Amino acid sequence: MERKELILIWFNYEGYSFLKVEMILEKIDDFDELFDENKFKNAFFDEKFSNFRNKFLKEDFEKFEERVLNDLYKHNLTAVTYVSKDYPKALLDIDDPPLVLYLKGNKNLLNEKAISIVGTRKPTTYGRIACEKFTKELSESGLVTVSGLAYGIDTIVAESTLEVGGKTIAVLAGGLDAIYPSQNTSLANKIVENGGLLVSEYRVGLKPLSHQFICRNRIVSGLGLGLFIVEAGKSSGTMTTARFALEQSKELFVLPGNITSPQSEGTNGLIDEMPDTFTISPNRILFKLNIKKKETQKVEKQVDMIETQILSVLDEGEISFDDICEKLNISASLLSSKLIKMEMFGLVKKGNGNMYYKTLN
Repeated sequence: MERKELILIWFNYEGYSFLKVEMILEKIDDFDELFDENKFKNAFFDEKFSNFRNKFLKEDFEKFEERVLNDLYKHNLTAVTYVSKDYPKALLDIDDPPLVLYLKGNKNLLNEKAISIVGTRKPTTYGRIACEKFTKELSESGLVTVSGLAYGIDTIVAESTLEVGGKTIAVLAGGLDAIYPSQNTSLANKIVENGGLLVSEYRVGLKPLSHQFICRNRIVSGLGLGLFIVEAGKSSGTMTTARFALEQSKELFVLPGNITSPQSEGTNGLIDEMPDTFTISPNRILFKLNIKKKETQKVEKQVDMIETQILSVLDEGEISFDDICEKLNISASLLSSKLIKMEMFGLVKKGNGNMYYKTLN
């Protein structure tokens, strides 16, 4: 590990922000000066640097390097720092970029063309359907998807990308040694196993705190060429991600929603303020990002009379298994077999509480 990379990791372990480190490094001409006793004392005589000065002078950097390498090896991680050659170019110019990124999986994805997709943790049926459709089409066109691995839209983004054999990046708000939420640990493993990537600016052992989710969002938006927002409340973390995207001069794409739905207050508000963000087709995103859409050969899906009737019932929206049985007057066993087949062909999806809805094709 190069000395300058080790120093940046040390700052990260000690909890220093990029802006604080920038102020410290402005006092020296080269990283090696930090290890020259005379130059170090001359550069940091000012009392405002006393906390840094005392910590740095007490550190045994050989032991610290051993600790870092053990942390990385134990959890099968790698690390790239702000001065590393493979640090993502997309993050170099954002405000307060992460000093260090801890990675698990395919780090080459950091410099591939990507689209960030975010939204509410409690999507409506409409939001789920739209997120699946957009994610799959954008992924099939060669874009890496980026999200946060939280419940709701983040989870749908990862799962939908994997369904079509795409690559996804999940940015976490805590150390990669413990996935949060823990229920998504299996999904995180699938992401890595299928050539995707887990990313965090937080070292192992750090549990996610509320402010870290907000900090995480600037990385989510920063890694994408643009940001697509599916559903978001008026005051939500998603809205801070939108703000970061605008500050980073990213393309912003917003899905319009039901004007009576709390999950669409934020997104509809953004469209009202910035009408050009209005997005109802993945083709608009691909066009604006100058990505050529890949034509995929669609398999003809044959449906029988009962399956046609099921689809007709689902035109009304999300409906429970029992209600479908009652409306069509068919047995539970027959309906179950039909729904299993229709799920396999991507015609319907099962939601929460044994509810079913029709997918967009």
